[in-house]
Amino acid sequence: MTLLSKLFRKLFVRTSGGVFLDGLPADVLGLVFEILCDLDDAQQPYGHEVHSGTCLIPLSETCRNMRAVTMPWIFREVYNWRWDGTDVWPDTLWCLFRSLSTVHIRDHSVRRPSRLLLTPQMYRALPKMQELTKVTLRLQAAIPIELLSALSSVGSLSVLEIHQVRFDGPSSPKDLTFPSLSSLSIGICGFRGVDRVPDIDNSRERDNIVTFLRNVSAHLTKLSISGDLLSSQFCELLWCNLQQFIVSEHAPLPFIPVANLVARMPELRSLAILFTARAPDRFPVPITVGASDGDSLEDFTPHLTSVSLANVACDEPIFGQLPRALESLHLMPMWDPVARDIQISISQGDFRFRGEKEAAAALDNISHLDQLTDLTFTPFDCPPSSNLIRKIARNFPMLQCLHLGYSILINIELYLVEFPHQHYFEALRLIRRLRHLKLSFDILWDSLDRAPPAHGAYLLMQELPDLQRVSYSWRHMHSTAPHRWYTWDRSLLLHPAPPRLPEAVEYERERI
Repeated sequence: MTLLSKLFRKLFVRTSGGVFLDGLPADVLGLVFEILCDLDDAQQPYGHEVHSGTCLIPLSETCRNMRAVTMPWIFREVYNWRWDGTDVWPDTLWCLFRSLSTVHIRDHSVRRPSRLLLTPQMYRALPKMQELTKVTLRLQAAIPIELLSALSSVGSLSVLEIHQVRFDGPSSPKDLTFPSLSSLSIGICGFRGVDRVPDIDNSRERDNIVTFLRNVSAHLTKLSISGDLLSSQFCELLWCNLQQFIVSEHAPLPFIPVANLVARMPELRSLAILFTARAPDRFPVPITVGASDGDSLEDFTPHLTSVSLANVACDEPIFGQLPRALESLHLMPMWDPVARDIQISISQGDFRFRGEKEAAAALDNISHLDQLTDLTFTPFDCPPSSNLIRKIARNFPMLQCLHLGYSILINIELYLVEFPHQHYFEALRLIRRLRHLKLSFDILWDSLDRAPPAHGAYLLMQELPDLQRVSYSWRHMHSTAPHRWYTWDRSLLLHPAPPRLPEAVEYERERI
């Protein structure tokens, strides 16, 4: 860090004339800092959380002006533990953290097998952070009532994320309203995947969660919750302003149809049911989310425009209950994240269509959704054929964004990354309104990640004159980090064609 500080000092030594970094307008400096933070790789333990201001510390040491400008960026986010994971911050510091926008709180260390104490000083300091908008919790013990009370008193808090939740402690007070809270996420997933300790009192936990949700249901606009935590009591709550509802991890036991979950969400716009298998099997089975005799979702959610479903069969009952005016539909495979030291297998419990026949049947069962402008169709274990793309073109004439994807196990399956056959382009041209094509590849091994496949994007832009953007992504099945998208626009054609992937060239040689 000292070397970086010296480098910055040399870069910004004042000479006659010119523009200096500390003299730039605040909005321009903000863009510079944002780029630096995006490029930074400094990660808190194992990549689960990122401290976005670390890279600006050397810059803050160049002069007083830069220190004043960078401080809000450096201290907009803070963790309650120290970098080495051995201790929490001294109590005397908490009273100084007034301009934070994000606080991450843990009661245990990931780097070392040690416990981190949640102190009364921290509880008292939280309500005094006048600009605090987001808090994330990762606790092994049940959430202390004192912590919930302190967070409820933060008038500016709008986002609360509770990971690896344990809610089977004392009952939540009924007066914790969280007045500014608009987004709430509660999930069981943590650093050890979705495995939970066996001594959780599930009945008490569900009662406590319903009490907690009842306090905030009137003003939430976004809710993400694990299906493991849902009970029939959830269906009795009224969600007057909820616009986005995400249910993830595992389906509730006993089963609750989707129509029952959303029956009291009149303002809902976006619905995501992203269930994964509780016990991954070598031959995964689809997860049912709708009832065969269920009512149309339009009866309860007249404003619903987007639906996402994971690991469903080609004849999933909910297909017939989706509103005809739906604009976005996303069908995808999903799996539970696992800890880094756990061996993964070929199947992670994600369900994929077994061959093109099932995929075609799924397209037929959603063909009534002819107003779709955005379609994700990625539950394949092999590359989708050009015939399947033609069926998509026939069924969805309004389509503007199409996302296709499949799993890759060996190098030879990389060939579709670059669309070597002309009939793929001919099929894609039939989607007259297509403006954005997205392609994602699920991979088990890092060696299959070939980074940005620019040559494939170049060919697509060249062959499809109305296409405006092409995006590629490699989804690492063992990683908990968000997968990265590589996107190109038509300016790519202003340059020579990028080189091809070596595996694609070898594949074509073998076919000749």
